[in-house]
This record gives sequence, structure tokens and C-alpha cells, in this order.
Amino acid sequence: MVDSHRVSLERVLVLNRIWQPIATVVVKQALTLVFRQRARVVCPESYQMFDWANWLSDKAVRSDAHVIEHDYIRTAHLQVRKPEVITLAKYAGYPNTGVPYSRRGVFERDNGQCQYCGVYVHKRAMTIDHVLPVSRGGGTNWTNCVLACQRCNHSKSDRTPGEASMALAQEPVQPTRDQLILSGVNMHESWKAFINERHVKVKL
Repeated sequence: MVDSHRVSLERVLVLNRIWQPIATVVVKQALTLVFRQRARVVCPESYQMFDWANWLSDKAVRSDAHVIEHDYIRTAHLQVRKPEVITLAKYAGYPNTGVPYSRRGVFERDNGQCQYCGVYVHKRAMTIDHVLPVSRGGGTNWTNCVLACQRCNHSKSDRTPGEASMALAQEPVQPTRDQLILSGVNMHESWKAFINERHVKVKL
């Protein structure tokens, strides 16, 4: 199986059995799913599907062959072309279109950045700010909660952004499923055939 000498952090788009995008995974995990016959690689140009044997036959070269390195992942004896899209063999489900509110979701929607000062926040140090304070009727939901660093959250305290003279980087919105799938991920050009672009135009 893939015994890579390096772990690629590039992402692969995962489709369910009926070709709806449901997640992204790292390249090594995608190849493992294909090897275990739980998924097949999709060629974005032809939409042809490849199982493990066919992918190796068509998209692998000897380990000493000269290739564009960033397009391949190295194994003990081969260099295997990195897939960009895979489809699961059996799972046809799709997460609910409505994305339930969660702290993790807010972190992903806001790209790990404080929505007041722009500093990147570590997950262990993250705080959630209620734009309209709870004490004044503000709810805990997508449109009233933003990621904030501890300093900004403390500074804003029990005030609105206007009262605290603290501008939001962007208005908080409920993200679509596609937006959360792509949050913090460099999107391959080939994914556009499978992702609804109307849902990802908002910068998360």
C-alpha cells in the first residue's frame, strides 16, 4: 500500500456515490480509500472512474522516472499521480443542506481569524463573540456569532460593535455546506465541475 516518504497536505474532493461533494481529505487518505475499494478516482476531464489497479496502470510511473514532483506522491517503488477528485463506492447520503450551528463551524467559516482585529486564533484559544450580546437578546446562531481573539472579546465586552467602535471584518452569515467543505482549502480548478460556484462566491 502507499508507504509515502512524505505526507501531502493537499486536499482531494470527495463525492458521494451520486456525485455530490461531501468533504475533502488529504491525498494519502484518498489513495487509501481507493486502495481499499471504498472509492474510485474520477478524471475531471473525461469523468472516467478508476479503481486502484487501473489508476496505477494509467497514472503511475517508476520511482526513478522524471516527473513534475508536485503532481505525484512517492511510494516505495512507484510515483503515483495525485487524484484531485474521488467518489465513494457505496455512500449515497448527503449531509443536511442546512448547516447546524457549531463553534467549530464558526471557526471554519471565519478562517480562524478574529473578526475584529484579523489575528489568527488557535483553536484552543478561540472565543465566540455574540455581536448583539446575549444579555440584550442576541442569539447563539450563525448570524450573531463570530470568531474573536480573547483580547478583542474582552475589549468589546457587553456592547455592540458600534458601541465599542470595533468594526467587523464581514457580516456573519450562515454558510452553505459547500462553503464549509472548501473553508481554508486551496480549490483545484477541476473541482468547479462538481461544486456549485454560487455557494462559494462569498469569501469565508
